[in-house]
Amino acid sequence: MKLIITFAAVMAVAAAQFPGFGPLNIPQYVRPTIPPPPPPRPSPASISVSRVSNSDQNANIIRYENEIYPDGRYKYAYETDNGIAAQEEGVPRDFGGNPPVRPDVAQGSFAWTSPEGVPIAISYIADENGYQPSGDAIPTPHPIPEAILKALDYISRNPPQQKKK
Repeated sequence: MKLIITFAAVMAVAAAQFPGFGPLNIPQYVRPTIPPPPPPRPSPASISVSRVSNSDQNANIIRYENEIYPDGRYKYAYETDNGIAAQEEGVPRDFGGNPPVRPDVAQGSFAWTSPEGVPIAISYIADENGYQPSGDAIPTPHPIPEAILKALDYISRNPPQQKKK
């Protein structure tokens, strides 16, 4: 009997150091509820100009897709009535190593209309080489002037001589 009382006292002292974990406050797992998928919506090409919202605050989602597969692949897409759209697909790629390295390799695109009314579209891939975007809206460097190209060519053909001391 003394052993049971001693054991109960030790358990009470051990449980007292974790506030909020009393016998009536055990945290329970609550399964999140997933809303049903929205009804099918028209594709981006079929959206008329009159449907496009002028206010980003009042934009509504008109298409939403999100799929996650047991093997780690995923894909998502969404579109709003103010002209914003995005989509991405990803898959884990095994690079080996210890511990194993399994980053996601993703590719996708996003698009919107600028305040000037110009449609902007960017596509990208993100893999072991980093994030690689492409699109007309991404700035590109100016071409190298002809004189600089000639100078670089001359230097590559005639490297400077090392001075002897």
